[in-house]
Amino acid sequence: MLKRWLLRQADEAAVARLAEALHVPPLIARLLAHRGFADPEAARRYLSCSLRADLPSPFLMTGMDKAAERLAKAVGAGELIGVWGDYDVDGTTGTATIICFLREIGAEPIYYIPHRIGEGYGINVEGLKQLRERGVRVLVSVDCGVSNYNEIVYAATLGIDVVVVDHHQPPVPLPPALAILNPHQPDCAFPDKGLCGAGLAFYLCIGLRARLRDLGWFKGTEPDLRTCLDVVTLGTIADMVPLKGVNRVLSRRGLEVMGGSTRPGIMALKKVAGVRDGDITAGQVGFRLGPRINAAGRMDAALKVVQMLTTTSSDEAVRIAEELDAHNRERQAMEAKVLEAALETAGDEIGERRSLVLGDDGWHPGVLGIVASRIVERFHRPTVVVGFQNGEGKGSARGIRGFHVVDGFRSCADLLEKFGGHEYAGGLTIRREKFTAFAERFEDYARQSLAPEDLTPFVEVDAQLDFSAIGMDLMKQLGELEPFGIGNPEPMFMTNGVEIAERKSISGGSRLKLRQGGKTLGAVAFGLGDRLPEAADAKIDIVYRVNENEWNGTYSVELRLIDGRPSVA
Repeated sequence: MLKRWLLRQADEAAVARLAEALHVPPLIARLLAHRGFADPEAARRYLSCSLRADLPSPFLMTGMDKAAERLAKAVGAGELIGVWGDYDVDGTTGTATIICFLREIGAEPIYYIPHRIGEGYGINVEGLKQLRERGVRVLVSVDCGVSNYNEIVYAATLGIDVVVVDHHQPPVPLPPALAILNPHQPDCAFPDKGLCGAGLAFYLCIGLRARLRDLGWFKGTEPDLRTCLDVVTLGTIADMVPLKGVNRVLSRRGLEVMGGSTRPGIMALKKVAGVRDGDITAGQVGFRLGPRINAAGRMDAALKVVQMLTTTSSDEAVRIAEELDAHNRERQAMEAKVLEAALETAGDEIGERRSLVLGDDGWHPGVLGIVASRIVERFHRPTVVVGFQNGEGKGSARGIRGFHVVDGFRSCADLLEKFGGHEYAGGLTIRREKFTAFAERFEDYARQSLAPEDLTPFVEVDAQLDFSAIGMDLMKQLGELEPFGIGNPEPMFMTNGVEIAERKSISGGSRLKLRQGGKTLGAVAFGLGDRLPEAADAKIDIVYRVNENEWNGTYSVELRLIDGRPSVA
């Protein structure tokens, strides 16, 4: 689809003040301002990412005092602690973080990961019975629990104290847990609301360590929680929470830990994903490591993730990592099959519609979110993809700017069994006989929310550059803004009047030599063949990101084209 190019604007005086205050180049000051850091002190903290100076106290979080006190008591008394983790990526990594820390301080916890299809999301009564039979007296729920009011009431009848660690929007009333760690609670003073389940689990460990320190538990050197950051960062980046604030601090430092991690599970995961030791990027975590963890949850093997991340056996870690890799290939094959069918249906139905609601029997619920994202990429419409089994449908939705997915669901609430999510993504359950009515009602809401121009995708450009400004110095400067991801997007640039000096076809795209102002740079382009002129000396305008390219030990800058069009100059 053709895209609109939007060149972002900034307060030039504020950019100049920021550059002077921080002693950074004007371009970096502009990028900071675009990310909401025009205030010099806020920008300094953003660039600092200090674990000691830039992380808020865990005890600003409502419930932390009670949670740390109860767990410290359990550790001291030798009570059995259970950890109930969601099958999603931040649930499994958060569970692994707590398990590893508890083991390091002398406890012997157990964990429970529910079966995605057989048990579904959240705490359930049968699982609680099993944990109580095994002797659990204290239970920590990770990435779930805040919506399990009845189940937590039942846990109390079993004599189980529940500590909820959950970042999802809390309902009213809250469940009667011993403590709830959720920054979205109305009375919570913790300043950062963006943590995922893994980040909250890490904060619980910080709070518990502080309480045990006060009690004199550590006779020698106390545990170094930085060693947990490889697992926490895996969960944070793969869960696609905003990489700013606390998440940015944890991820930036965690990528450093992950690069040299000696944890058998992380080493095995990197090996099967083809990620070498050394510097690791957020992109490698998001696109190579994370999918293998996510696939486990989607293909009902989430328990294996916790086993892999908590084992001390290299052989066991490799065996499980290879299983997860196989699940990922299975997921990819299933995704491709469902995507092909969904694209065919979407092509038949798109017409003048401003939304797409697609469904069929047998579409596996574990791949529907990915398929919905691919449909949005292709058609730039809010999309719901539903898989039916025995008349009941499970669905995932993805949105676009200007459309609130959950508000769209609310407009159809009487047609849905249940639903949830947030602005850009959501999930639902629906009966087959209500599917057609839902599709039309959802379309009505889309027509109320979206104007025709909203259906044209756009790219936001940070700055217009001449090729003379692009080199390894620029790459080093941009490195200070990493890690890039949700909430901290990789900078996007544009250059006009670029000459195509050379063009070669590669699998799925082109490799180019581009010249502007007497300087030539290498570039790659995928999916832009019909938008780039064929003539060797043609002039084009381009939007791109800059990458560092390594070949035989030599480093250079390469452009990754996002869009292009014939130059009008």
